[in-house]
Amino acid sequence: MRLVRAFLIVTGVVLVVLAIAVGLAMTRGASFLRVNSPHHADVILILGGGMDDSRYYRAVQLMKAGYGNQIVFDAEAFFTKYARTNADLAKEFLQRIHDQHTIVCPLQNDSTYGETEDVARCLAPLKISSVLIVTSDYHTRRALSIFKARLPKYQWYILGAYAPLGKQAPVKLTADDWWKTRAWAKTILDEWEKLLWWELVDRWRPHLVVQS
Repeated sequence: MRLVRAFLIVTGVVLVVLAIAVGLAMTRGASFLRVNSPHHADVILILGGGMDDSRYYRAVQLMKAGYGNQIVFDAEAFFTKYARTNADLAKEFLQRIHDQHTIVCPLQNDSTYGETEDVARCLAPLKISSVLIVTSDYHTRRALSIFKARLPKYQWYILGAYAPLGKQAPVKLTADDWWKTRAWAKTILDEWEKLLWWELVDRWRPHLVVQS
């Protein structure tokens, strides 16, 4: 009888702890992924990816506010569509709007971990010491952690850009009721999976630091 009672007590405690964990994950799951530490830097770096052009315009806004004098725009160059890469499209866009403060960094890697190698190559000729990263809100914690670990020679700062999800009534990624929207939940859960993979696997790879 005592064993049964002890088992029920332990089971109850475990269930309570799990309930609290699930509750925290649902109420704070999105906000934990956000890290904002804006600071003046030598260069403003726009990470590749994103679902729209919000990252670029956020970087321009920051430059106009005095956070940096030059922008480095990461754009994928590892696949083509109709004979053009995203890097090609980015260059054409910058020429069309006469943006003389932004340079395109062609990416050959399709992950944030691999992107550090391309960024190291593009930053090396600039002779700089500090970088302000601009990426999507939900991507800021992982991105900052990866760049600090992989490229420690630079001082890193970061600021998130709002990126809408869905074609109708886009929802903000900054709220914590992310689990109420399918597209939103998929994005946040996917980012959590990538964050855990970085912390448990990629961070401990040999020859971690990228040389630039």
